[in-house]
Amino acid sequence: MNLRQLEVFQAVLQTGNMSAAARLLCITPSAVSKAVAHTELQLGYRLFTRSPSGLSPTPEARLLAMESASIHRQLDGLRRTARNLGRSDSGLVRLAAIPAITHEFLPEVLQLHAQRHPQVGIEVRTLNQDQMAQALLTHSVDFCLGYYPHPHPQISSDLLISGRLFLAVTRALWDRCPPSPEPRPHARLAHIPVIRLVGDDPMRQAIDELAQRLQAAAGPGIQVQTSRLALELVRRGMGWTVVDFLTARHLDPATLLTLELHELPPMSLYSYHASANPPGHQAQRMLGLMPALLHQALSVENKTRQAPLNPI
Repeated sequence: MNLRQLEVFQAVLQTGNMSAAARLLCITPSAVSKAVAHTELQLGYRLFTRSPSGLSPTPEARLLAMESASIHRQLDGLRRTARNLGRSDSGLVRLAAIPAITHEFLPEVLQLHAQRHPQVGIEVRTLNQDQMAQALLTHSVDFCLGYYPHPHPQISSDLLISGRLFLAVTRALWDRCPPSPEPRPHARLAHIPVIRLVGDDPMRQAIDELAQRLQAAAGPGIQVQTSRLALELVRRGMGWTVVDFLTARHLDPATLLTLELHELPPMSLYSYHASANPPGHQAQRMLGLMPALLHQALSVENKTRQAPLNPI
């Protein structure tokens, strides 16, 4: 089977009839029918049988579908790459970031960039870190932002800034906890539920480590996929969690208490790009805005932060 035959075969598999496959491929139904017939003639067996509900794949076709699915995905990826390469430096910046950065930091970057370069378009995607490699390697985005170095061998990680982690809890919940005889101020939270994370979120390890240090009560508790949802549950007084330095600076000090965690390693913010395809001129200009904004954010945070408590 050549690539065109494979494309027609996959289209008929997906749609179940010649006419729909033709519309999908932007060709005539007769061209689809001829391509299927020619392929069957070459292979020496039928690929589809007619039924009242449409075309049904034969057992041989089902096996071919399993073997050819990865090739079809690679073809789709090749098309995206070819399309995106043509506009990689054409006055459009395409970036992706994890949810915490998208909501807590990117608005400042986008506002400053729009003021300085109003003629440049911007596309922003919110992705988890495990989705970023495909977006970068297919040139769907110019660069990504996330915490910790990216593990993919074909992705380069450039450090932007490092900042402390913070414990977040409502002041009402903190005040209701009886003081602990231990010198550690956070020890009073030992019997307060922990809002944990599931999956590969970089914050998960920090939350688990702090819970272990506090000897938090074991139990099923609540586990969520995003730090944003965990923080919303904290706002509702359902427990405590750990947040990054960018999120901590936007929390309302009147209702939420943030405690800097000196004993946990800092969290570092990185930009990612495909090693074989560094960001173009427009993307580099946007990245160039970020260090000053990040250091300014940390400077404001240090000035407004409450007096530090003793470390855990």
